Amino acid sequence: LAVFLISTMLAVIYKRRNNAAAVEDEKKKEQLAKASFRVRKSNLMSIAGRGVRRNKKKKQPRLNRDQLITGGESDKAAASWYEWLMSSFVHMMARLLSIISFGYLQLLDHASTSSNTTQSSTQQQHRHTGSRRNKKRANLEGYYDNIAVVGLDCEMVGGGRNGMKSLLARCSVVTLDHIPAQPIYNNNSQSESRQSLTSLSQNLVVLYDKYVIPKEKITDYRTEWSGITKSTYSNNNNNSSIPIVSFQQCQNEITQLFASISNKKVMVVGHALENDFEALEITHPISLVRDTAFFVPYMRQVRTKLYSRKLSVLSSEELGIDIQQQSEHPPPLEDEGSGGVSMIQNDSMVGHSSVEDAAAALRLYWNRCIEWEHSLGYPLSSGGGGGVAATSEWDPLSMYLDGCNLPVAMRGGDFKELFANPPQDRDDGSNENSSTTDQPRSFSITSRKRDKGNVHTTDWMPVFLSALSPNATPKLDKVSILWDGAKYRDILKSRHQRRVFSSEMSDSIVAEITKDGDTVDDVLFDRLCGSDEAAASGSRSHQQIIPLSKAVNILSFDTANQTSALAEDSLSHYVVIRRKGGGSKTHRRLFDKLHLRRPDEGAVCLSGLTNKLQRHSWKLARELQREKGIEKVIECELRRRQDLKHLVVTDDVYLTERLMRSHDVVVLSFMQFSNMF
Repeated sequence: LAVFLISTMLAVIYKRRNNAAAVEDEKKKEQLAKASFRVRKSNLMSIAGRGVRRNKKKKQPRLNRDQLITGGESDKAAASWYEWLMSSFVHMMARLLSIISFGYLQLLDHASTSSNTTQSSTQQQHRHTGSRRNKKRANLEGYYDNIAVVGLDCEMVGGGRNGMKSLLARCSVVTLDHIPAQPIYNNNSQSESRQSLTSLSQNLVVLYDKYVIPKEKITDYRTEWSGITKSTYSNNNNNSSIPIVSFQQCQNEITQLFASISNKKVMVVGHALENDFEALEITHPISLVRDTAFFVPYMRQVRTKLYSRKLSVLSSEELGIDIQQQSEHPPPLEDEGSGGVSMIQNDSMVGHSSVEDAAAALRLYWNRCIEWEHSLGYPLSSGGGGGVAATSEWDPLSMYLDGCNLPVAMRGGDFKELFANPPQDRDDGSNENSSTTDQPRSFSITSRKRDKGNVHTTDWMPVFLSALSPNATPKLDKVSILWDGAKYRDILKSRHQRRVFSSEMSDSIVAEITKDGDTVDDVLFDRLCGSDEAAASGSRSHQQIIPLSKAVNILSFDTANQTSALAEDSLSHYVVIRRKGGGSKTHRRLFDKLHLRRPDEGAVCLSGLTNKLQRHSWKLARELQREKGIEKVIECELRRRQDLKHLVVTDDVYLTERLMRSHDVVVLSFMQFSNMF
């Protein structure tokens, strides 16, 4: 304290002396400023602008030794500089002493209370985390009673030029015989899960594992990753116990498997499932898909962006098991009691095993299932906790496809042989206009699309099978594809009968050929709407016009609630847009896209039967909203979802206008139908 007081007194004295010197310097500056305003006679001409006198450069005076040391100042400035140095040194020492004394006192106070506070805080923290973890586990009681969780992985080979196109070559689906007892919620119990899991084949059941013959010619086997060689598809390959099937058979079997397992909804887990679904050419409800490549705790963060990590890295870090390891020696056989799996690695010891990858992805989901479902808001819970049921509560719909006005074709059968032998009439009446029902036939409904010079063929039969499953959304009870009888006039023996035959895959998929002279438009309208007068009177009585902005709000997703974004077919209303005027050139381009080429002709239905269709409808509504003055030439009608009974897919504008007079029918174009599943 004595040193501190003395240093402060000296600092005050030096500060006063410095202030006095500063006052003298300011007086000198003022005198110099006044002297600068005095004008000499020799400078009058240059100031008036009549002439400019060039001033010669004056030689700078030489500085003596004292001036060189002080930077050109006088001896008095050198003395003030010395005093400033001493005062700053005294100030620094005084502050250092005060800081040391204050820190010493704080350390004494902290040492006396640290032991008691740390003990109480740790106890409270353990109680808090324990209650939170028990609360999360309690929410999952009975959550998986009606859900079957499976893992999916596919291996691809290359096709096309330079093998750039991925073709399905192997498909595997696995599951566990029981739900793991202790799924973890965070990283605190990660070490426990590593110790309990010793092998991926533990409690593993292989539901499906087959090689698939690709649809196109193979140009690159990708053996380093797929483990498939040319000898895999040869008849002499007796070493492999995995069967070989065609792409169509694999697609149908996977579709039926994902439709229902023991009358339960199927949740599909995998890594980068978008590639697997694209190779299989199938879809699955988004509420029943869990992709480990896009789960945030499993992703790698670089600044503000998230990137997916490899499945092998996730398995090694999260499960403590290395996968995708190539070895020179064949893998050991597993015991039969370990889940019925003889081998999860490839027979050739080269490339990845789809069974092993599917099992790793499935284990990664169960490793964080509580945290995963909690982040989504428990979308599969039927009640409580703010959950929304994944299945729709609406009545099932009957879907009709206008085969004459859609870019689809019926393939897979000899129609001349089919129609040359008409079946027996199953109706009791002897009327020649009665219909005949054939035995189940093998056929497919396909469409082609040209993209960047390549032609892509889509088979819609697996899509129909998936849509007819009990857990699909929206619920469908029948799919009918209709063609005009005039198209098959040359090969039909009886022109006064309509032909109806179902598919071998499902009795609910029916192909129908009308009588010669009856168009599909008239048949659909008479079957769904009845007379024109009844349909027109019904539409006028229930018509409700709304502005376009309200239609956009109805179709938009609730981004604040993640559960609503996962619920399929959750909108209670849908919007019908009609054209009432001409519009500008930009309006006409948009109207051509929506098949509204003339006023009072045609209509566009914007609905939310599926999440993809709702997103597509919202984009179309936003595109209409961005056009200036378009509300003057369009009309938006609001209709209730609960009134729907039929779904029609057609590009015929006149048929759309006729069918939309009834509130029981919703009409979609082929573009909307492609974005539905």
